[in-house]
Amino acid sequence: MPARPTGQGRPTTGDEAGLDDVAIAQQRLEQARADLQAAVARAHASGHTWSELGRVLGITRQAAFKRFGSPRDPRTGGTMRPATTTDDVAALTERVFRLVDAGDHDTLRTLMTEETAAVLTADLVLGTWARAVADTGNLMGCRGTGVELLDGTPVEAGETVLGSLVGHTVLECEAGHWLGRVALDPERRIVGLLVVPPDHGELPF
Repeated sequence: MPARPTGQGRPTTGDEAGLDDVAIAQQRLEQARADLQAAVARAHASGHTWSELGRVLGITRQAAFKRFGSPRDPRTGGTMRPATTTDDVAALTERVFRLVDAGDHDTLRTLMTEETAAVLTADLVLGTWARAVADTGNLMGCRGTGVELLDGTPVEAGETVLGSLVGHTVLECEAGHWLGRVALDPERRIVGLLVVPPDHGELPF
């Protein structure tokens, strides 16, 4: 395969050059995100509302605020910061259902709020999943995992977003699949858990 110069005095193969292109594109994406964050901050500081900003961005007022807002925390007086990125939320979502399939409610419980743990008991969570396993077998893996706001607005990978979020994934089992959803509070603790069939109706979150 022919090589081409890199500008650093050594040739690279076409495959390596392709990776260089990916790295450059990633850097541009990160810079574009930073530029957008700064532009939104300037526009909001100059008096534009979240409704106006959301309209320009093609998202809801709440989605614009959650992505770009920096409210003051009444508990500390400091600026609120997102607890994690959406990548962390997606990983947590898959971990939750692996714990359920493994029957490890003790670990799962540590990821819940106290109020949620009092409702989502081992009998309820593992009993519900046992009925699913009886129909489709154990969990083989997750696919299509994503994150959205409570109003259903999808959130891109790598975003930092304030407030409550919902992680969702397709639970691929031995003989079928289910849809799994995890509601998380602003501190990324579990406040809701759903396992529903693909043809589900309206959901609480």
